[in-house]
Amino acid sequence: MTVMEASDMDLLSEYVHAHSEQAFRTLVERHVNMVHAVALRQTALPHLAEDVTQAVFIVLAEKAPGIPPGTILAGWLFRATRFAAANVKRSEARREHWEQKAGQMEPTISTDPDPEQIAPLLNEALEELPELDRAAILLRFFQSKSMQEVGCTLGTTESAAKMRLSRAVEKLRRIFRKRGLVVPASVLLAVLSAQAAHAAPAGLAGSVATLAFVKHTSTATLPIVKGTLLFMAQTKSKTLAITALMLLLSATTAVVVHQSLAQKSIAAEAAKPAMASGTNVLIFRDKPSWNRSPDFEDALAGMGVEPDQKTSDEMSNTDLGSYRYIIIPGNQKKTFYQNYSLATGRFDSYVKNGGTLVLELNGAEDSPIPLPRGVTMMKHGSKENSILVPAHPILTPMGGRVIRADFASHGYLEGVPKDALVLVAESIDGKPDLSRPTFIEYAYGAGRVLAACQCFHDRDKSGRGPLMESTINYAKERQWFGTKK
Repeated sequence: MTVMEASDMDLLSEYVHAHSEQAFRTLVERHVNMVHAVALRQTALPHLAEDVTQAVFIVLAEKAPGIPPGTILAGWLFRATRFAAANVKRSEARREHWEQKAGQMEPTISTDPDPEQIAPLLNEALEELPELDRAAILLRFFQSKSMQEVGCTLGTTESAAKMRLSRAVEKLRRIFRKRGLVVPASVLLAVLSAQAAHAAPAGLAGSVATLAFVKHTSTATLPIVKGTLLFMAQTKSKTLAITALMLLLSATTAVVVHQSLAQKSIAAEAAKPAMASGTNVLIFRDKPSWNRSPDFEDALAGMGVEPDQKTSDEMSNTDLGSYRYIIIPGNQKKTFYQNYSLATGRFDSYVKNGGTLVLELNGAEDSPIPLPRGVTMMKHGSKENSILVPAHPILTPMGGRVIRADFASHGYLEGVPKDALVLVAESIDGKPDLSRPTFIEYAYGAGRVLAACQCFHDRDKSGRGPLMESTINYAKERQWFGTKK
């Protein structure tokens, strides 16, 4: 493999372990245009942008040994540039001018904002995105990577990368809206498309690589380097402090849980199958569900959870056991359900060994899929569903009211185990038909299945939207209804 073919992290490793100037120079050449563009947009002054660019690569040279494997370097450099540029702006004598200019700006809601209004806010908005969403936008729009290259860098497929990019752009729109700018998707895409990094000034890459390699700082860059390193260290310290607090709280909880478990029969516990070992959540998806907002990914992000996302083609080879719960969203392609059927045995084993499977089955009625313990879905549109267990944590947001819509459910479930808990069923004039359950919960081995024939959105004014978040919360907490002693 040549230097030009090597990945960013391979080059960084070669620089760290072999002190290779050529490897470091290649990294600079790959990323200098993006770093300079981000710095220029934030500082608005070419000479400051060059100082920031120089400082960022000196910081990279300094911090390289501690950068974890698997880091997306474009994202790391973006954040380092943000820190450096922010440091410059704080220390500049022009601060008063910028503060006065900012103070004259009144937050307004615009239905057709000028792209020039958006561009200066873009760095801050990108900073609010989750790391992988930000990386997808940087790679695609700032570095002009193909979707195949984006997927490869993110460690996923091209299809999954396209989906992540689409969601990332939508999240950016919501961030702008919070700031008083209603940005149409077409305008935002135009602004992002214009961000393809223009070439940095001639000779900048060479001087940056040379000076950064020897970690040389000038009078202009020394304060920036020191400030950026300090800012990054402070940010890391805050993260470590929060992590330590979480570990302390977790340890306290563990003691209480251990004392509670000690009172149970050791033999009974030993007889149970091993629980799924993971703490993460996985969503299998081939396309957005009804283009709804929020979707499962958004609801999870609101809870501070970054889910893994894979396509149905990966159902047959993904290590399901590493996930605490898996979500099958509604309104997928026919091939999605075909791939699920082919992987039925894997999902059955996942649940039996302690995993939680959440299925939103709207969309599967034309391609019935076998669920664990032989449950299947029968196609049948119903305009009314009755809630049978209003006190269930999933259903409490509904307040016991009847669900009414043109399609309150798209089918009902057959082969339901006798020990299953039927949460919702078809009904007529408020009278439930117990022979046609539309939302059930049941155990299988050490795991759990939550299967719903409803769609979790409010686009039809049905009021079902809150079911998405309450279902996720229930799956995450694993405090199963009716099992508390």
